[in-house]
Amino acid sequence: MKKKILHLVPIVMISSSLLISCSNGTGTEQVGSTKEKQKDKVISLQKEIKQAKEYIRDKEYSKVSDLSTKVYNQNEKVNKDQYEEFKVLDSIASVFGSNLSYVKSSNISDIPVNYKGEFKAQLNREREALKESLINDLAKKDFKTNNYTYTKAYQPEYYLSLYFTSMKNYNMEEYTYAYDIIKKIPNTYKGKYAEDIEITKTQIKRKSDEVTDEWDAQEKQEKIQNTDPQIGMTKEEVINDTRWGKPNDVNRTITKYGVEEQWVYNVYGYLYFEDDKVTAIQN
Repeated sequence: MKKKILHLVPIVMISSSLLISCSNGTGTEQVGSTKEKQKDKVISLQKEIKQAKEYIRDKEYSKVSDLSTKVYNQNEKVNKDQYEEFKVLDSIASVFGSNLSYVKSSNISDIPVNYKGEFKAQLNREREALKESLINDLAKKDFKTNNYTYTKAYQPEYYLSLYFTSMKNYNMEEYTYAYDIIKKIPNTYKGKYAEDIEITKTQIKRKSDEVTDEWDAQEKQEKIQNTDPQIGMTKEEVINDTRWGKPNDVNRTITKYGVEEQWVYNVYGYLYFEDDKVTAIQN
């Protein structure tokens, strides 16, 4: 009986030491470490990339858009390179699946110019067809049917699309906005429609300047309509910069100190001047 008791003592001691160890935080730290690892875990998008490629091959482009909603709403960390690869596939699906020039051109711009992936050949055909459409619209001066937008990396489409968009706004009499667009095309540009672009740029600038001058004049007039004469103003300032303007009558008084003037306004009242400056105001 004594031998059995002796054998049980070390087991109880070992179990107690484990309990003490857990109570001191060792177990908690292990759980925390596991959670941190889960938090830092990077989610792979290989499955989504493979699925997107299959959809594009099968011409089920809208399904790539549905898939992108899931990818872009990921709360966890995703593999950065895979994320960028999926974004390109999403843009490719949009290019292939849309008939709108704006959608095609904006999504082409989201694809690297040096793209060498599986869909390169078809993408190049789409790009050439879209560029031809842009050139044809410029030739026909049809600035209503389509819209084009490219990033600077895509040449010559970028400068041609600026010319196109500028003319669209010019025809809508949005002269200032039209000039802000076309002036982005450098004077050193020597590509297609270079001569027409330079002539148009000058023409649009002239119209834009006219509009700007009108705005400035209107703003000045609005300011004048809200400004009354102030003590110390000159005659010229009262006439040009206040809503009182020119007087209806002027009374002059000559004293040994000089000439005093009273300007009479039928609507506003009276102004008094000494040495060409307002010294008193009577409403």
